[in-house]
Amino acid sequence: MNLYPSTSPNSELEEKVERIPTNLIDHLLMGGIPRGSVVLLIGDPKSGKTTFISQFTYNQLISGANVISLLVDIPRYEFVSNALDFGWNFITHLNERLHILDAYTQRIRGGPKFSFTEEAIPDIRDTTHIIDIIKDTTTKILLNNPHVETPLIVGVISSLTPMFFETEKKEIYKFLEDLKAFSHKNKQVWIIEMNSGVEDPQVETIIKAIVDGIIEMKLFEENHNLQRYLRVYGMRRTRHVLSWIPYDITDRGILLKSER
Repeated sequence: MNLYPSTSPNSELEEKVERIPTNLIDHLLMGGIPRGSVVLLIGDPKSGKTTFISQFTYNQLISGANVISLLVDIPRYEFVSNALDFGWNFITHLNERLHILDAYTQRIRGGPKFSFTEEAIPDIRDTTHIIDIIKDTTTKILLNNPHVETPLIVGVISSLTPMFFETEKKEIYKFLEDLKAFSHKNKQVWIIEMNSGVEDPQVETIIKAIVDGIIEMKLFEENHNLQRYLRVYGMRRTRHVLSWIPYDITDRGILLKSER
């Protein structure tokens, strides 16, 4: 059974696109996300977006990639401990290939920076500073890998939603445009988490227009039970399955039912 739409004139070029396997949804998009992409992960609260982010992060770490994780809505210790519940050990990778940027502590508590070696972000309203820290972290990774021509770097943001409470929308749009330009130039993949239905539909539409692709997670009620579904759409430079795919959250993380 062919999962993809009919072959396009650009299919030969698609086959040559460099991809980053997710080990989550690869069979939905020809083997992985094209390098140089910013992907919006949007969905209902409690649909499993944070689990998706953590699982993607762990899969990248065990494959040898470097991960930049910008935490806006979750503290560092919770991000690490939640992953441990699924058997995903981030601790051994901290400050080596996992670089956590803490934008949570100052936003919630207004206290001093943690005494950790990773960067703390004092003000999420200063989106230009956040981009500068991402660039500095990328430079740090490159310097730490002098014998690797193009070390693989991916990034995750958990979550974009709190930024709307404190930051002007035009600054968030600019942040996404700057991040997209940076990721395109450096062949990075970034996955940005966001709750659906929180912002005005026009805001969601603008964000979806900026990014290079969308992964949407939904909760539907079926026979008095909540069922989770996922779909991929608007993904540039690759064909992808457009239909809703059911999934479960198991003790091993997210598992698409089509993979059982």
